[in-house]
Amino acid sequence: MKKVVAFDLDNTLWDVDPVIVRAEYAMESWFEARFPGFNSRYPFAVRQDIRKVLIDEQPSLLANISAARYEVYKNTLKQFGLPTEEADSVAQAALSYFSEWRQKVDLYPHVKEVLERLQSDYSLIAITNGNADVFHPYVGIGQYFDFAIRADQVGVAKPDSRLFSMAAERAGVSVEHMVHIGDHPIDDVAGAARAGIKSIWFNRHGARRWDDQWSLRSDSEVHSILELPEAVRSLLL
Repeated sequence: MKKVVAFDLDNTLWDVDPVIVRAEYAMESWFEARFPGFNSRYPFAVRQDIRKVLIDEQPSLLANISAARYEVYKNTLKQFGLPTEEADSVAQAALSYFSEWRQKVDLYPHVKEVLERLQSDYSLIAITNGNADVFHPYVGIGQYFDFAIRADQVGVAKPDSRLFSMAAERAGVSVEHMVHIGDHPIDDVAGAARAGIKSIWFNRHGARRWDDQWSLRSDSEVHSILELPEAVRSLLL
């Protein structure tokens, strides 16, 4: 009988913060080379404020971080003085450049080893709110996954249970034959639970304590990637 292990990506298989910092530095150089003065007029804090305004105006952007980033680029470029058509094309190019840097992740130790072990017994999929592409060569683990569900591509984000149900349907399994692994107590643990899917909370190094405000507890908790095969086995007997 087919059984499925679903993985969150950011902060579950790698630390996302250094990835975004490097990508943002790369974007500063990209914009400054083409539009001197752009970064001083639109530093990160200003772009974040613009992003908040855009999301208030277009709530659907909350589930599509790629579209939100594109809209911020286009909006700031127009304010900088570019005609609408040029701002649109430059924003698309900027998003493509950012996306390449976004894939330059540093996997946590033992990730490939554990994925290989799990793949021998289970079908592996990814469910993410981020815009990392698990099949990109820079990420380097696409060979272990059957498919990925990305919020920015389907318009629904975790913890919405529809994302998990969509994944189970695409995998061709009922929810009781699926387990989801992720670091986020709400997006991953509660989201999976609301879809009827068991979850494993990846609390790396045991650095966090469970908050009573997180009402739906995980079915298992691990502090190391190496603990996953046994935790998965116990939930998918």
